[in-house]
Amino acid sequence: MLLAAILVGVSISLTHLIFFNGIAYRDTANVYAAMLRSLVSGAYSDAFHPSIPSLNVLFARIFTLCGMEPERALSAVSCVFFVATIPFVYLLLKQFLPAEPAAFGAMLFTCAPKAIRFLCAGLLDSGKVFFLVAALFFSCRLVREKFRAFGMAVGFGLALGGLSLVRSEGIGNACVLFGFTALFWLWDAWREKRVLPVLPLLATVATWTLALLSRAWINWHFRGRFIYDGRLHDGLSQLFGAVPHPSEPSTVPLEEQESALSGWLELIRKNIVGNYELYFGFAVAGMVLLVLAVYGRRRSASHAQASGAHNLTDYLWPGRAVPDYLKWDPFFLVLVASVICNALIFKLSHLDTYRYFLLNIPLFMVFTVITCWWFWSWAVKLLPRPLLGIALAAVVFVLALQVRNGVDNLFSGDTRMPVRSGLAVGEIMRAEKPDGRVFFWYACIEWYYSGMKRAIPIETPPPDCRTFADFDFFLVRKDEDEILPVIEARTDLREMPLPLESTVRLFRKVEEE
Repeated sequence: MLLAAILVGVSISLTHLIFFNGIAYRDTANVYAAMLRSLVSGAYSDAFHPSIPSLNVLFARIFTLCGMEPERALSAVSCVFFVATIPFVYLLLKQFLPAEPAAFGAMLFTCAPKAIRFLCAGLLDSGKVFFLVAALFFSCRLVREKFRAFGMAVGFGLALGGLSLVRSEGIGNACVLFGFTALFWLWDAWREKRVLPVLPLLATVATWTLALLSRAWINWHFRGRFIYDGRLHDGLSQLFGAVPHPSEPSTVPLEEQESALSGWLELIRKNIVGNYELYFGFAVAGMVLLVLAVYGRRRSASHAQASGAHNLTDYLWPGRAVPDYLKWDPFFLVLVASVICNALIFKLSHLDTYRYFLLNIPLFMVFTVITCWWFWSWAVKLLPRPLLGIALAAVVFVLALQVRNGVDNLFSGDTRMPVRSGLAVGEIMRAEKPDGRVFFWYACIEWYYSGMKRAIPIETPPPDCRTFADFDFFLVRKDEDEILPVIEARTDLREMPLPLESTVRLFRKVEEE
């Protein structure tokens, strides 16, 4: 089953690379692909930004050396991370489950439509999921082996380093995982009344520190700032009063602020959506089964050992045989706590895109598989063999439908339209002013394919669109209804004609009469 999961993952990745028809997400186009394009052209000051991790960009450079265009190279890196995550999902699940259900959990992860759609698309989330799952595996093994395994300790440090380098907030996730691991060390030391080996943990810290220093050196060498991350550094400086908090310009009329309760409810909703709703329902049921099994065992041990009586928990499983792997393991809490802490990190940073919670899929997979195993146990007991074969075929069919759902956007003409529009609008702008600079708004993927220079550097706060004038062209998507009225009201902009099928509107900056 594990080999089948890996083969499915490789097939999904090859499908992405063969049928790649353009960038699907704005962050890839407007940030990472632009950085990679600068790296390829030798513009290193644009390729290495102090606030944006460059790990994926550096890996993608390897693929561009083989002849890939930057946007496809980023997708290739994402696909490599996606496939590499599959065996680590299996290894993590195998710490709690037998080999067969663990391999089935790896298959469920591979076939999750949202995982396929986002983790193979050139975004940074694939790397974060990979390093987080790997870090949890190494941490669990380190705890299980009483902190005596240097190999696991170094692997843990490498995973924490990768987690810190692949996304800016990843250092928060890394600190959470290391903190929980250190708590296990302290707990075991207190329980055994002796000092446990400390050198492996120091090896973890040393490996992790080297990774952080490598990024600080890159920022210093190419941008003159010896810092780990520009946003984190500036945010902490403002928090502790070292520098004043900048006032952000108003761009569009502000909407009413949401209430605190609605904000938390929305965060919970996006965690559920990111986890993939079908899997999340199974995960909740798995948590209930686990709690009932633990409670039932403790109750039986304290009240009914001698008489051999059974409780309600026993009746939940066929033959009253609760699987041995459904026993309490403190590391379950680390999986759940990692999900909660990840949500809090994004809540504090005011980021709540649901794809940021895709990591819930592998982290809750152990509970999802428990429910699947429960259904299978009853099916084996109740269904005759022909119906059991039909049930298996139905499971395979559902997984195939999930994969089809995940890769469906690759064959959609909607993904190709922004590429065509970008290329066409680029020709028009170059004919008007070859060295012109483009001010584009938010989700405008088309800018990347136009090949024109951007007016606002990467990660620069957007200026007030009502008054900002230091640009030659303004490019905005037709569906960005929030900003279009602001642009249309300006008297110094003239709209240039584009084909009706274009996905954007183009405005030329002119001098006011």
